[in-house]
Amino acid sequence: MTDDQYVAFGLSPTSGKPEMLNSDIVVAYYDKDDGSFHAVDYSVTARSQCDGTYGMCPDERVNGRNDASVIGGERRNGVTSITFSRPYETNDQLDMPISRYSDPITVIAAIGHLNTRKEANYHDDFVTKSNVVLDFTSSEGNSCSTLVGGGQETPRYLPWPANIIPRGTTNFTATIGPTGGERGYSALTRLADSPSWGLAWWINDLLIPEIYVERGQTYYFTVYGGNDHLNSARYHPLYITSSPEGGFRQKTVDEQNREQVFAGVSYSKMGMPEPTAVGDMCEWRHTAMDAWEDSLTFEEYKDTLYKKCDGDLAGSLVWTVETETPDLVYYQCYSHRNFGWKIHVVDSGRKERQEGNNRGSTLLPTPLLASLLLATTRLLR
Repeated sequence: MTDDQYVAFGLSPTSGKPEMLNSDIVVAYYDKDDGSFHAVDYSVTARSQCDGTYGMCPDERVNGRNDASVIGGERRNGVTSITFSRPYETNDQLDMPISRYSDPITVIAAIGHLNTRKEANYHDDFVTKSNVVLDFTSSEGNSCSTLVGGGQETPRYLPWPANIIPRGTTNFTATIGPTGGERGYSALTRLADSPSWGLAWWINDLLIPEIYVERGQTYYFTVYGGNDHLNSARYHPLYITSSPEGGFRQKTVDEQNREQVFAGVSYSKMGMPEPTAVGDMCEWRHTAMDAWEDSLTFEEYKDTLYKKCDGDLAGSLVWTVETETPDLVYYQCYSHRNFGWKIHVVDSGRKERQEGNNRGSTLLPTPLLASLLLATTRLLR
């Protein structure tokens, strides 16, 4: 695993079948910031990152206890080895008991990315598919082979060019969909340290496009992110924010106060925040397996998906861009981090010159652009 990844290992809730949902796992990772190794007790109640109630959550965040502890760790030649322990019986309601006298138990494993909280997003790199069992009653010695490293590196893939919605578009439709693996969200946002976790915003049927808006203009977002606030995997209100990672609902009051919200959140008389752009859910889904590795272009990838909508009652977000709005803001998910991407804010009457799909744009005031064109014409004469 890479520096920003974790490995999860634990017990499937179903005998004879590897299932991540409702499983009991330990997440282990290497913290590159201080060189430490960690093992954290997790429970999985939804196929999403933790929102403080549901998702892939550390037990301590959902009124449980961390019963895992690190014995030792090593990172050498590209291989991370972490040894940890967990009691057979923890008396924690979030943990599955491991009886020393039971039949072999189906185990599961996964690899995914850590978010900025150093918590595990739902797996996006590897997960066990076949039935693997361990006999926890065995008293025989350790028969696991030791990895020596130096093997083949994880293949890297060329990212798809960034999708762009240019200035002039005032109506947007927001749905959710897959992130496109190492060619999509992760590659496009890597400089922003924004790991994907399996789902992302699709705006006007494009995966996390960069949007250009104009100060003084009004923009209309039709939002199909789901309205089941009791199920975080189906609750993705859209909001516009200064935060490159979003997830307003997960943040402390101090963190919320430091974040600038431009649209999509209102406050009750008691001062409690509520998302406003909440509607039925439309989702891009895979027709078969996730085909991002074999899709050389975004268009090829999109052809492997289909859109499923649970209803046609959409949420609505209306945003008039104020004069003092910063040059760069973000459309994000109220419930989850790392879901959306950039909105470029420009002044009225300025021209855009695209510098290629992945290199952003250079903005020239109209009078300066006219002067440059006039000077060029004179030189050519």
